[in-house]
Amino acid sequence: MSYVYMKALENKAEKYDKGIKLLTLGKLPKIKQEIVDNYIEKNNILLDIGMGTGTFTILCAKKGAQVTGIDFSEKMLEIANRHIKDEELNGTINIIKMPIVNLDKQFSDNSFDKITSILCFSELYQKEQDYALDQIARILKDNGEFILVDEVKPKNILKKILYFMIRIPISLINFLKAHISTKPLKNFEEKISEHNFQVIEEKLYLLDTLKLIRIKKNLANKED
Repeated sequence: MSYVYMKALENKAEKYDKGIKLLTLGKLPKIKQEIVDNYIEKNNILLDIGMGTGTFTILCAKKGAQVTGIDFSEKMLEIANRHIKDEELNGTINIIKMPIVNLDKQFSDNSFDKITSILCFSELYQKEQDYALDQIARILKDNGEFILVDEVKPKNILKKILYFMIRIPISLINFLKAHISTKPLKNFEEKISEHNFQVIEEKLYLLDTLKLIRIKKNLANKED
């Protein structure tokens, strides 16, 4: 995440989950469960980028995945550790305090079956996104998947109008309550292609404002 955004989250980390739930009208927890039910398998070696308070990381660990979660916010990780203790999962999740720009220093090539990122990429600068995708391609196994959920702008005009009617007041309330601000991804499919990935599935939620993208390495291009 950008450092400005991280500082904002650190200040109100205890309200993060409520703020994000409000921002997504309660949809995000259901999407997280859907990912775990359909795409995460027992014994998957998984990296969760921007784990925040650990709600998704915990779901993956309960499914039987070997989970590593990273985040740069000490306060967010304090809450994550508290949640992990409450769920009696101490020792089952490897938590690392680090910024996303240290991926190249922390993990070896072909380390993970699955890499996930939920509401994190939209808060990265373009250069940070490029760096992260390069590193994800490096540390993801050839048959692995990168699963991303993030905010996008709807293309349908009516949905776009409804999006702004709902999004602006909710964003204002959310910022005032929890000091959280988000922004939609732009031209991300093009960026995925530029970094030698291919999209294998896309799903839209909440008036087409949240998108789930499942991505694999483009091995055909790699062989070329």
